[in-house]
Amino acid sequence: MSRAMHPSTSNATRTMSVVPIDRSRRTYRHIRVLRWTFHREKDEWVVCELALTGEDREYELRVPAEWNPTGRQVERFDDAMTAFQRHAMVERQLLDAGWVLDTFESEKVTVH
Repeated sequence: MSRAMHPSTSNATRTMSVVPIDRSRRTYRHIRVLRWTFHREKDEWVVCELALTGEDREYELRVPAEWNPTGRQVERFDDAMTAFQRHAMVERQLLDAGWVLDTFESEKVTVH
């Protein structure tokens, strides 16, 4: 029997030439999303969210456009301090208009 046809040699060759796929390492990443929920009266709610973008390059603040001084629903910032300052401006406007902070959450979100 030739060496190439011997079952044990054939299996060993295949095992060595096939690189196993590491399925434990996914390209999924986790980011932290900070979420403030404000309410007014019984049925009015405003949600503000702050998180890193999927590329970890910018901070993204999501606020209903009517409460954002810029009039935009989504704003991106290069640094956390500026993003938190903008959130503080929005929060001050909401509180001055009679809104109350209902909940604050910090959630770990998977980014694909």
